[in-house]
Amino acid sequence: MSSILDISSLYDTYSYNLNSVSGSSLQNNLNSVGSSSDDEKLMEVCKDFESYFVKKMIEEAKKTLDNEDEQGEYMQYFSDTLNQTYADAIADSGSLGLANQLYESMKTTYNL
Repeated sequence: MSSILDISSLYDTYSYNLNSVSGSSLQNNLNSVGSSSDDEKLMEVCKDFESYFVKKMIEEAKKTLDNEDEQGEYMQYFSDTLNQTYADAIADSGSLGLANQLYESMKTTYNL
């Protein structure tokens, strides 16, 4: 049965679209999981991916706001850090469940 989230195509798409430092480190973590079947490491990578995904969603959502010009100098400077903090908090809370779903799918699909 094909799942809505096809992990192999997601991995291929993701590996070709790595342009940021956090994306590169996430890719390295994912590659290291392939060589070892450590469950904790796999879950960490899944949470990192969820955090990366949520951060990108936050950044795209903020582009739709009209108040970008009204932000202060400090808010403009630290907005990336704030977005990452929000993304990490959302991923750590487990409220989306993307990391858990990805973890279970990878365990099943790749017999890790």
